[in-house]
Amino acid sequence: MRINNDLGTWSMRYLQSLQSQQALDVQKSFQAHVSVTRNFSTSTVTEGMRSQINSYREAMASTYNAIGIMNTAGSGIQGISNNVQKMKELATQATSNNLTDDQRARLQEQFSQLSQGINKVVEQTTYDGKRVLGGDIRNMEVQLGTNQEQTSITLPGMDLKNLGLENANLNSVENAQNALKTLDNAIQNVANNKNYVNAISEQLGNAARILSNTTMNITSSVSSLNDTNAARSMMDSIKATLLSQATSGVASQSNINSMSVLRLLG
Repeated sequence: MRINNDLGTWSMRYLQSLQSQQALDVQKSFQAHVSVTRNFSTSTVTEGMRSQINSYREAMASTYNAIGIMNTAGSGIQGISNNVQKMKELATQATSNNLTDDQRARLQEQFSQLSQGINKVVEQTTYDGKRVLGGDIRNMEVQLGTNQEQTSITLPGMDLKNLGLENANLNSVENAQNALKTLDNAIQNVANNKNYVNAISEQLGNAARILSNTTMNITSSVSSLNDTNAARSMMDSIKATLLSQATSGVASQSNINSMSVLRLLG
């Protein structure tokens, strides 16, 4: 099962919030029209703005793509977190000296199923063909603006081997006690990765809002200098690029109908 728990809902709500904010920004921009001096022709200024818009468009596509990756990772990490917590509960029970062989065997069976589930989550938590929790995302450069503003993202592998749980078992009291220590470390590891993903996601979300608002403001200025049809044409181009380069990745992970995303983008 592909990991996409809340990604669809997040995508729709996020795009809706951007749409609402953009509408307000367009209105403010038209109200605060800045006149252009006669020393420059309207066409020259417009072309310069078009170039700016293209730069912002590329940054937006890069940022939205990274947002999709981080939200996919967050869903997978939550699944792994659930498994290691349940494994700890089983390991705690297995430290008892009063268990029969049959009882211990049943605990070990459940423990093994949860362990295998972690590796399954890692293999199936993918974005654009990459295992986001399998070590495939390393030193990924994300463009956050037009002035070389970038951030680098690395997501560590979170399979049993990387969590130190590859050999953990409950076949004896001693093994169960050792497993508990290993699980405590694994739980802390998972928590650290979750905090990292949350922090990067917040940074990316802030960057996306700034890029979107700035692009809309520049586009509004173009419409003031030229006409609304030109501005609409630019936004159509931006919309198409975002759909193909960024939101299409998010939509494919969460089964969002592409036409729904198209309507949200305006």
